[in-house]
Amino acid sequence: MLTITALALQGAETEIAFSKEILPLLSDNCFGCHGPDGAGRKAGLRLDQREGALATLKSGARGVVPGDANASEIHKRLISTDPDEQMPPPDSGKSLTDAQIKTIEQWIESGAEWGKHWAFEPPSKPNVPKPKTEWSPTNPIDHFIHQGLTKNKITPEAQADKATLIRRVTLDLTGLPPTLAEVETFLADDTDKAYENLVDRLLRSKKYGENMARLWLDAARYADTHGLHLDNERTIWPYRDWVIEAFNRNQPFDEFTVEQLAGDLLPEPNLKQRVATGFNRCNVTTSEGGSIDEEYYVRYAVDRVETTSTVWLGLTAGCAACHDHKFDPLSQKEFYQLFSYFFSLTEKAMDGNIHLPPPSIKVPTAEQRKKKKEIEHVLTGVQGEVESLLTSIEYKDERAEETLGELDVHDSVWVDDTLPEGAQADGNEGKDSWQTVEKAGRTAFVRTASESLSQHFFLKAKQPLEISAGDRLYAYVYLDPNHRPKTLQLQFNDGNWEHRAYWGADRGHGAGRNNASNLRMGKIPETGKWVRLEVAADAVGLNPGSKINGLAFTQFSGTVYWDKAGIVTVAPLSVEKLASFSLWQQYRAQTTTPTLPEPIQKILDTKASERKDLHTKTLTQYYLKQVNPITKLAFADPLKREADTQAKLNALNKAIPSTLVMQERKKPRQAHILERGQYTEKRDKVASRIPEWISPPLAEAQDNRLGLAQWLVKADHPLTSRVTVNRYWQQLFGTGLVKTSEDFGVQGEHPSHPELLDWLALDFIESGWNVKRFLKSLAMSSTYRQSSRVTPEKLALDPENRLLARGSRFRLDAEVIRDQALAISNLLVDRTGGESVKPYQPAGLWKPVAFGGSNTQEFKQDSGDKLYRRSMYTFWKRTSPPPSMTTFDAPDRETCQVRRARTNTPLQALVLMNDVQFFEAARKFAERVLREGGVTPEQRLQFAFRSVLSRHPAQDEIASMLGLLQDQQAEYGANPDEAKKLLGAGESPRDETLPVSELAAWTMVTHLILNLSETVTKG
Repeated sequence: MLTITALALQGAETEIAFSKEILPLLSDNCFGCHGPDGAGRKAGLRLDQREGALATLKSGARGVVPGDANASEIHKRLISTDPDEQMPPPDSGKSLTDAQIKTIEQWIESGAEWGKHWAFEPPSKPNVPKPKTEWSPTNPIDHFIHQGLTKNKITPEAQADKATLIRRVTLDLTGLPPTLAEVETFLADDTDKAYENLVDRLLRSKKYGENMARLWLDAARYADTHGLHLDNERTIWPYRDWVIEAFNRNQPFDEFTVEQLAGDLLPEPNLKQRVATGFNRCNVTTSEGGSIDEEYYVRYAVDRVETTSTVWLGLTAGCAACHDHKFDPLSQKEFYQLFSYFFSLTEKAMDGNIHLPPPSIKVPTAEQRKKKKEIEHVLTGVQGEVESLLTSIEYKDERAEETLGELDVHDSVWVDDTLPEGAQADGNEGKDSWQTVEKAGRTAFVRTASESLSQHFFLKAKQPLEISAGDRLYAYVYLDPNHRPKTLQLQFNDGNWEHRAYWGADRGHGAGRNNASNLRMGKIPETGKWVRLEVAADAVGLNPGSKINGLAFTQFSGTVYWDKAGIVTVAPLSVEKLASFSLWQQYRAQTTTPTLPEPIQKILDTKASERKDLHTKTLTQYYLKQVNPITKLAFADPLKREADTQAKLNALNKAIPSTLVMQERKKPRQAHILERGQYTEKRDKVASRIPEWISPPLAEAQDNRLGLAQWLVKADHPLTSRVTVNRYWQQLFGTGLVKTSEDFGVQGEHPSHPELLDWLALDFIESGWNVKRFLKSLAMSSTYRQSSRVTPEKLALDPENRLLARGSRFRLDAEVIRDQALAISNLLVDRTGGESVKPYQPAGLWKPVAFGGSNTQEFKQDSGDKLYRRSMYTFWKRTSPPPSMTTFDAPDRETCQVRRARTNTPLQALVLMNDVQFFEAARKFAERVLREGGVTPEQRLQFAFRSVLSRHPAQDEIASMLGLLQDQQAEYGANPDEAKKLLGAGESPRDETLPVSELAAWTMVTHLILNLSETVTKG
């Protein structure tokens, strides 16, 4: 019996339709040499346009002569038997059947009527066919489907039973199976609204948004790693959460589109609209050494054009990156005009392999926003108290004219006029290289260090110096302004030398060590005068009672004079001196310690005459709050509360997630046509512009991504609504009305029901792009609700069920298979959103594909609840996607995918039977059966079967499973150790109250049920 094809689904046509019957033949067989690509066109013959087909060639022939096939060159070439004349050429691998040649002949003879490819014509809403009342249609969808069945003399199947319906529609709309309680409630509801109420409930479920987002992420090429080179982790999961929330709140699809492509360009965009732009930050990026920025800016923009074209236009635009499209009328110039929309972003070509390559934004949760508001309210109140205190204090410095003078000292360590015993220097230069000189009023050692070596001067004390509480250590140095060092360091020995303070670059002796007593003090001090290097003793680990018996001066490069007075201990400033603002400023100006906040130290480093009023006010307020021994007492409590509150706010801000977003450069890059797509081969300049042959531009539209997005969703656009409703149809029926959902171009498949597709597309727009309403209309149709029973006659006539004379039956998606097992076993964690998780996977998969230094080189499995989140939250490493999902045909997420393959391989059975996640689910499901399923084996089998498949098992199924149960009970009753071993799969705890051998036997039964073909199939 003849098999139904896409060209026969609507029955015989009285006239030959160009778009449906002629254009696909020309496209498949002729356009490679005679199509839109001018560079590859041969003999000057162009067959994708009427003018080109009818034009007179150099030979004097015409490709098509309307009304005269014998005079038409293409007909002559099609029927020729001469290999040199025959078209398509014999070596092309292409050929037309006699029937196809006859169709072309009849078309020419009938006048060669031309037309656009059907998908490039704006849809017009057809009249809804009259209902076939005997087939119980429920909405216009059925009228169109029944019209096709009538033409092909096929009758639809009856409605599926209620148990099948609830499982089918629950899986389709939520990606999860119904619970047994939900099944029983639905079966008990005999009202006319029972099924509609079920659909409405599912569309309200938060699980609906997760399921819809799961498929959208394929299109968005979402993943948790960069994708190239190190393939490091990056943070963009808040975008995934935005998608879930957008579907759950039923955001109109036109808004959904605009916000993802151009949310950042909307007037005063809110946080959610900016997060939405993560759609085009999901692309693969790199930071590989040797990569060229300009090349990758081009690659990223090309990817975004391809993705946008696939998702909203259903076109294979990427072909035009190198040349005019071979089949569709998209020129290379038009491709680079689209490219220009995505070529001026602020992102860097090299992403640095970091979590958040800019631009990125923080995305607090509702709870975090609430908590932050509360903390900020408290902080504002405390800061108000501090401000009130400052206002109430009238401070006058009575000692402003005094000079600080020398500080009080306890003792000196070295005062000898000669170099102490044991002094040494690197480079085998020894103590003879030391010189004692007079420098600016002080006796000093001087040393000039080379550019490649640190110089270490180790000195021994005449007698140990004991540290007291509050002591500060200092040495005076004079730095040559013409030969400034890169590093200065003081190192103290109290039995070991691990007490260091250094200034400048991280190049001192031991400065790179990970040591809490290795203190970086700040930048190199001022040159050309004596300055004091000062550090608190306890800051470098010298506690009261420590005895210093050695000192080392260190410098890296430069010429440094070291005061021979060596090292002294400095008593803290007296209360009397601290009470003077001017004396305190003098003291701080002489020190190089980093104990002050950087803004305060920066003001102190500025000459008083150059300070602004604001600087003086800031400095004064700090002094009153933190230094003055009288006033600081009043500030102690509010400042502590302020610091504690600020710490809470800082901790909260640190916990707030961030995500990647889009941002336009202030100065746009110039886009060019690139010869063969090579970034180095720039040709003509181009500006951002839409392909007007698809649809005219919007009036007053901006030439940016916002204008592009708004153009895509304008009401008369021929592609966007068709492409979108086709994917939703594909989601529920397994195959789109256009099977090639990624390609609506000339090479794509003609729609099985073109009038229905146009009616749905326009109805979708008229509804306000209402996704939930659209899906409800599909689910409510009698076409969707048919039994999937198939007769041999129907199978032979329509093996792919394109006529939809029966309910769709196909294998579940990878995520749904795993989530179903988790849900049935009560392992599934019911929490929406959040960071990606790492459930079980075989060991050692990441390392072979990882570079050294990658933070995804080693797979570190999560534990606890993270093992049992929905599969859409699984961490997605692009170079090694989750293996169980890959086995069930999940895409790799490197490129945009809008149609998943469905294969049937032995490896899939191995995963279901052996993967720890599935076996653990079987164990936990067995525990449910024993606890909740009744008392007798028959009752428990009924419970298990209905929990998985919603229906009651047949008698032969019960008998088969009882036999298996008895065999397993005998096996594990005789081998309790084997039973314990079997039940050890997975990290979830075993119910210790259940007999080991009995639980093991039932685990094998539940494992079988979870492995049934019917279990992993939607029917």
